[in-house]
Amino acid sequence: MKKVTTIVTITEEMVQNYEAIVGKQNRLPPTFPMILYRYIKVPWEFQAAPIHRKQTCECFKELFSGESYRCVVTLEQEIQKGKYMFYTQSLVGYNKEGSECFRCVSELVVRLP
Repeated sequence: MKKVTTIVTITEEMVQNYEAIVGKQNRLPPTFPMILYRYIKVPWEFQAAPIHRKQTCECFKELFSGESYRCVVTLEQEIQKGKYMFYTQSLVGYNKEGSECFRCVSELVVRLP
């Protein structure tokens, strides 16, 4: 299992960029944390561009622009089946009090060369 932890602050610019794609939001939806991957440098690489097979996101607390979250990304599973690698990767965010605010799990597949 590989893991990286970093602090990411949600900025108004991030929210505006998100809303430019999905439209104006009354509050940040459970899928919003997935864009935080843009600001997290993970210490592992895939052999080719991964494709999302499945993705789930849950928010346990409302997210706010201007707030910082401790984001923990974990590469939980790597399995090779024939010419494909299957990965399970999670992104969990905690507020400054240490409470879990969101959890996103991605199942990825990469076709090996």
